[in-house]
Amino acid sequence: MLCQICEGSVSENGGLRESVNLVVSPCESKWVISTKRNNENLQGYEVWAVGKIMAKEKLNREAMYRVLKSLWFTKDEVNFVAFNKDVILVKFGDIEDRTRILNLMPWLFNQCLFAMLPFIKGQELKGYDFNINPFWIRIFNIPLEQMDRQMAIDVGKAIEVVVAIDWRDRE
Repeated sequence: MLCQICEGSVSENGGLRESVNLVVSPCESKWVISTKRNNENLQGYEVWAVGKIMAKEKLNREAMYRVLKSLWFTKDEVNFVAFNKDVILVKFGDIEDRTRILNLMPWLFNQCLFAMLPFIKGQELKGYDFNINPFWIRIFNIPLEQMDRQMAIDVGKAIEVVVAIDWRDRE
């Protein structure tokens, strides 16, 4: 894909500005060329996701991109576009790939969380809330006579909001 950057979209030091709006401007849309011109199922922003690396120190992004691509086993190509030191636009080639990868979260790289949310057209980066992520937890050492569905729900609520439990009745 070729895209000409309009005047004013880059800071003085050559990097992207801190408040990036993820919308292609009319100026930029004149210069976007897709290599998938003949593809009838051409998909745009609806197959994108916005991700944030939850790390205190700088990570090797190229290594992270290679590792995630190899783990995801996507049908189509995946591209990563860095917006600032933490936020990355993940461009999936297929909606099924994006849905599957978002459903398999959380993703970790080098013991750092890589949180992703579906891209929302017109929403600024500060509008994405990366602070809430569902996790499966496994609880050990509960006495056998107290292990039941209600105990799982009570322990989960003590930690935070319970989204789902994986419980198979023994009766």
